[in-house]
Amino acid sequence: MGNQLAGIAPSQILSVESYFSDIHDFEYDKSLGSTRFFKVARAKHREGLVVVKVFAIQDPTLPLTSYKQELEELKIRLHSAQNCLPFQKAVEKASEKAAMLFRQYVRDNLYDRISTRPFLNNIEKRWIAFQILTAVEQAHKSGVRHGDIKTENVMVTSWNWVLLTDFASFKPTYLPEDNPADFNYFFDTSRRRTCYIAPERFVDGGLFATELEYMRDPSTPLVDLNSNQRTRGELKRAMDIFSAGCVIAELFTEGVPLFDLSQLLAYRNGQFFPEQVLNKIEDRSIRELVTQMIHREPDKRLEAEDYLKQQRGNAFPEIFYTFLQPYMAQFAKETFLSADERVLVIRKDLGNIIHNLCGHDLPEKAEGEPKESGLVILVSVITSCLQTLKYCDSKLAALELILHLAPKLSVEILLDRITPYLLHFSNDSVPRVRAEALRTLTKVLALVKEVPRNDVNIYPEYILPGIAHLAQDDATIVRLAYAENIALLAETALRFLELVQLKNLNMENDPNSEEIDEVTHPSGNYDTELQALHEMVQQKVVTLLSDPENIVKQTLMENGITRLCVFFGRQKANDVLLSHMITFLNDKNDWHLRGAFFDSIVGVAAYVGWQSSSILKPLLQQGLSDAEEFVIVKALNALTCMCQLALLQKPHVYEFASDIAPFLCHPNLWIRYGAVGFITVVAHQISIADVYCKLMPYLDPYITQPIIQIERKLVLLSVLKEPVSRSIFDYALRSKDITSLFRHLHMRQKKRSGSLPDCPPPEDPAIAQLLKKLLSQGMTEEEEDKLLALKDFMMKSHKAKANIVDQSHLHDSSQKGVIDLAALGITGRQVDLVKTRQEPDDKRARKHVKQDSNVNEEWKSMFGSLEPPNIPQGLPKGSDQEAIQAGKPPRSESSAGICAPLSTSPQVSEVTNVQNRKPTIQVLSSTILPSTYQIRITTCKTELQQLLQQKREQCNAERIAKQMMENAEWESKPPPPGWRPKGLLVAHLHEHKSAVNRIQVSDEHSLFATCSNDGTVKIWNSQKMEGKTTTTRSILTYSRIGGRVKTLTFCQGSHYLAIASDNGAVQLLGIEASKLPKSPKIHPLQSRFWDLAYPERSYVVAGSTSSPSVSYYRKIIEAAADPAPSLGTSICCRYGPKKTKKKKKKDIFSWLFYICFNLC
Repeated sequence: MGNQLAGIAPSQILSVESYFSDIHDFEYDKSLGSTRFFKVARAKHREGLVVVKVFAIQDPTLPLTSYKQELEELKIRLHSAQNCLPFQKAVEKASEKAAMLFRQYVRDNLYDRISTRPFLNNIEKRWIAFQILTAVEQAHKSGVRHGDIKTENVMVTSWNWVLLTDFASFKPTYLPEDNPADFNYFFDTSRRRTCYIAPERFVDGGLFATELEYMRDPSTPLVDLNSNQRTRGELKRAMDIFSAGCVIAELFTEGVPLFDLSQLLAYRNGQFFPEQVLNKIEDRSIRELVTQMIHREPDKRLEAEDYLKQQRGNAFPEIFYTFLQPYMAQFAKETFLSADERVLVIRKDLGNIIHNLCGHDLPEKAEGEPKESGLVILVSVITSCLQTLKYCDSKLAALELILHLAPKLSVEILLDRITPYLLHFSNDSVPRVRAEALRTLTKVLALVKEVPRNDVNIYPEYILPGIAHLAQDDATIVRLAYAENIALLAETALRFLELVQLKNLNMENDPNSEEIDEVTHPSGNYDTELQALHEMVQQKVVTLLSDPENIVKQTLMENGITRLCVFFGRQKANDVLLSHMITFLNDKNDWHLRGAFFDSIVGVAAYVGWQSSSILKPLLQQGLSDAEEFVIVKALNALTCMCQLALLQKPHVYEFASDIAPFLCHPNLWIRYGAVGFITVVAHQISIADVYCKLMPYLDPYITQPIIQIERKLVLLSVLKEPVSRSIFDYALRSKDITSLFRHLHMRQKKRSGSLPDCPPPEDPAIAQLLKKLLSQGMTEEEEDKLLALKDFMMKSHKAKANIVDQSHLHDSSQKGVIDLAALGITGRQVDLVKTRQEPDDKRARKHVKQDSNVNEEWKSMFGSLEPPNIPQGLPKGSDQEAIQAGKPPRSESSAGICAPLSTSPQVSEVTNVQNRKPTIQVLSSTILPSTYQIRITTCKTELQQLLQQKREQCNAERIAKQMMENAEWESKPPPPGWRPKGLLVAHLHEHKSAVNRIQVSDEHSLFATCSNDGTVKIWNSQKMEGKTTTTRSILTYSRIGGRVKTLTFCQGSHYLAIASDNGAVQLLGIEASKLPKSPKIHPLQSRFWDLAYPERSYVVAGSTSSPSVSYYRKIIEAAADPAPSLGTSICCRYGPKKTKKKKKKDIFSWLFYICFNLC
């Protein structure tokens, strides 16, 4: 467009919204600013937000059509340029005298991004600068020059992808150096007076009309368009390079521009150089790059492609070229429109990403940057997706990615980039996401080893208030996560506070510190902030300890209750934590909670000190008499640990020893081991005199002989008496009148000791019956003494179990997930899963159908109606309708008349039978069933049938597998019970001339074969071994294998014999006979020879599938092992029967021979 536009005053000024009146696809959203040249607005479109630039036509002679064609051509050329965003559409509105340009909306440009938190770090600035040059290179290769590159036209997405936009080919190439009107009108849209235009674009004012001429005649253009201006005004690549250099310089100087208009004109004349601004660029390679790009002589500026090659490995890391640019470009394509897709793609490629980004060093110039900071670019992609994720799996995958990358990121990235999004996820609508976000947040913050000064109060002011609501979350899983991580959160918060305090003290002691004025009374601030932190954490801990769900309390105790003691200090650990934990033992219905108490009480007691032993003594004694044996074991372990840590006073130790000693005869193995562990620890802690004077009397009733080394567990275990029988113990413990039982047992014990002359039988018949039952189960006098030793424990345990039963009856109705069917008045019903087929005219079936009217609606809804379906009236005569009306419906019904859809329930056996019987059924099922049966059969019924079919198939598969396993196993019949060998001589075989190496019996036991070192294989008839004949001779002899025959085996289910000799020969022999032992024959079927002189150790697997004649045999696998001379040591044969379609054919056997050659 000509320069004359700068001097034309608009005749009418309209708001930008007024231009959207007749544009139906776009809805005006808001104004983005207006200048004399363009009015800019944001509009809504069905595909997203767009930017609309409105140009008000003041001069109707402007050649807008040519400019529109030029923009269309530009869009086509830049179609494949992934870092360029041209105008997508140009519209000319003659009615309103306006032209409109449309492009995609991007929220941030580079000018805004430089000053927006989180601020760009060094690697991100390099990445953006690299993309700016890449965008310029892509445009230039496409034959496009931009003409107005500036920070406002460099768009930066939320994941730091650069888009070069607002290509200004319609703006004038040359401007007068002595008149700023054109510059202000076309290029200074931000009113910052910042100039990015190459100096050669400012030309002598003599080429332009004077202002006096223009004032005399406003139609006089400032630029003579009729001259050779278009040829001389072509944009050059060097002009874009200069503008890009200015943008890169502003990027690395935190927004300080290189030139304003006056400075650029002075620079053009050689009177100014921006050395002061360039020196602010710390990186030398970037500073040299900018200096070359803004060279005053256009010929000295290189192409964008040349700068990318020149700075490869210097200003721009190698990974930009090899991995990041091609990998990140895929997310700029239209195929990845969903944030969920991006996260899943990154998770899939994470291993490759880590390998590439963490395996390359940054340039040496960036010494302050960590090696892994290239991951920041990937993190920006992940974090840009977090707020727009829709699916739970994608959110969990994003949290997984963050947790995996967090150890490789810097502190600033963790606190500024990651933490805000994790707090955002803590308010997600899905409980799983909230819980996982809290876990991820805790682990990420635990990685922070130093606290930046601007984040000193991040915990009390940001993190803890941000997750405070999770302690009262409606979902139990979220409260579980809070209880699981609050100890680590408290530790990390305290560490943050201590790091800040340490930094303040160091700054106070450092006289050269520039921030010493900001440090005031660090100790006072520390105490105040520590108290505030304690109050915040205490409030949440008390909330969790009072949670209605026991699993939350249990999780809190199992995950860092000791660390919370350290966090709160001794006083609060006793007042807050211990006081709440004691109440957990009152819950008699949840033994897991009571067990968790004893698991965690040791750490709390160790921190509070031995002063707590008087408080814990009754609690530990309560644990020793708990109704659940697991809790007793945990109480024993807790007592053992506390005794090791000297947390129990000596009188208490002896008292516990007297209570625990009877456990040495307890039927539970874990309890006995726990009691032994406590006794041995006590023996370590006390003197030898106390061991024999105070400890041994407790142990004497439960050991078989005196011992010396009581402190050794194995020694004590070896002398323990046999424990009480579990059946006797449980039966006595379950008896209702256990007190009377022990009274009678005590009287029987006194009689045995002579204290009582006689013990009369119990008067109560229930006790007499109970005693009779115990005696019938094998209770001896020794068992009675052991029961009496456990009397106190069993009485307390019996009482505790009775209390649990009473409480369970009181709380059953209020328990979640428990439905009392009797209270709801629901009666059980029964339906047969397997139906027998009934004929249509079966009277019983009709009677059953008639009774269906009494079935309630709920039963019909569950299993479908029993009434026959209505047949459509549209069926032609002579069709299946007549058959149905005649009383022979082609249907699939059970004995109860329940209809099943033929197309969806092939498992019903009736379907197959009916289909085979009547071919017209298929027509009926295709015309009637989809419309009628689908309505009458409910989903529950269909699912039940599918489950039944699945179970049938599973049962059938298990049956077939079991049958195959049984067929594959060798037949091995165990001898009858009580059988003992008598040593009777059955036969004396003396035909072999050397040692017999192997004897094998055929499957049917009619034959057995022997092999010997004499090189022969002999077949024997088993019937001759039963004493029916006087002579015992072999019926067959085979001696053509050569060498000493070391092994042989029968192929299962046949008379085929595989043999192997030490000369490397393996042969398969077939024994043929019509009726053994008549006319037997033996001949080799297959033979193979291995040269054993060759130093080889191999495992050979060979097999064949054929008829019983074994007409084909081949080697399948030969796996070489260590080289050594070897010989065949074993042969194994397996087969599996396979039935053919024709019943007369014989079964096909699958033969598998496994020959193993071992070392000689």
